[in-house]
Amino acid sequence: MEIRQIYYVLEVAKYKNFTKAAQSLYITQSNISQQISSLEAELKTTLFIRNHHNVSLTKDGERFCQCAKGVVEAIDVLMKEFNENTEAEKAIINVGAFPFSWTVGVSSILKNFYKTNTNVLGTIRITDNYGAYEGLKSGNLDFAIVKLRPEDRLEQLEYIPLIEEDLLVIINRNNPIASHQAITAEDLTALPVLVGEKTTNLWTDFQKIYKDRNADFHVVLENSFDRDLIVEMIANDDGITFATESTAAGIICDKITALPLEEPVEYNTYLTYPRAKEPEGIYKAFVEYVISGINDLKETRELKVENNKILY
Repeated sequence: MEIRQIYYVLEVAKYKNFTKAAQSLYITQSNISQQISSLEAELKTTLFIRNHHNVSLTKDGERFCQCAKGVVEAIDVLMKEFNENTEAEKAIINVGAFPFSWTVGVSSILKNFYKTNTNVLGTIRITDNYGAYEGLKSGNLDFAIVKLRPEDRLEQLEYIPLIEEDLLVIINRNNPIASHQAITAEDLTALPVLVGEKTTNLWTDFQKIYKDRNADFHVVLENSFDRDLIVEMIANDDGITFATESTAAGIICDKITALPLEEPVEYNTYLTYPRAKEPEGIYKAFVEYVISGINDLKETRELKVENNKILY
C-alpha cells in the first residue's frame, strides 16, 4: 500500500466521482482508477461500488476511509514537525485553472515549475472563471488561467494572452449536420447542447452564443467537470458541446468531429492576476515560465478545420 493510494481513495470518496477526484489531484482518471484497483486487489476487497455516473463506498470502503483519515492526519503532523522551519522560508503560489486545462498541457507546465523551484509551495485549484475571479479578489489565488472572449475581460485584472483561438462545435460524426462546412444558427437550434452548470461562466458563455444568433438554447446536460461523460454523450449523439481548437484536438476520434461556427467566436486562454499586485521576484519568474511553457507546447500550434478534420 502506498501513501498516495490512501489520498486517492479519500478524494474519490469525497467527490463520489473518479473524474472529479482525478482533476482535483491533477492526475489522469485512468491513473487514479488503476491505483485504486491495485489497492483493492492488494486488500482483497472492493472499496467502491461503481456505476455509470458516480461511485459510492462499500462497507469495507467506509472502514478504510475512517482509518485512512487518521493516517493522513498523522502524516500531516509528521510533515509539519520536520518542515516547519523550511516551510516558512518558501514562497506560496496558488493558481486557479479552468476545467480540462490538463488536456492542453497546462498542468504539466505548472507542476514542472513547482518541481524545479523547490523554494516554492504551490497549489492548483480547478475552477471556472467565476470561482477564479472570486479567488483572486479574496487573495486565495495569486494567479488564474482562464478561457474567455476578449470582450469579457475585467478592468481590475491584468490578462496575459497565452493561446488565441476560436470555439468549435463538438458533434457526433454521424449526425447529418456534421456534413456541413460550418454550424449556422439554424443548426444550433436543432442540436441539444451539453453545457456547464448554471452557476458557471461556461453556461453563460454558451447561452450568449445562442442568444447572439437568435437560436433556441436546448440544454440536455449541465456538467462542468466530467469530461468523460460529455465525450461519451457526444459519441452517442446525445448532444453537442463547444471547445477551443486545442481542446478539440484531444477529443476528435472516429465517432466525434469538430466544426467551426459560421460566425466565429474568439475564445482565448489568459494568465490573469490583479492589476494592483504586479508580480515581482519568484512571482514574476512564474509568469515568465508559464508564457515560455505555453509557447513550447505542441498543442498551441495553429489549428485549421477542413472537411471535418483538425489540421495543424
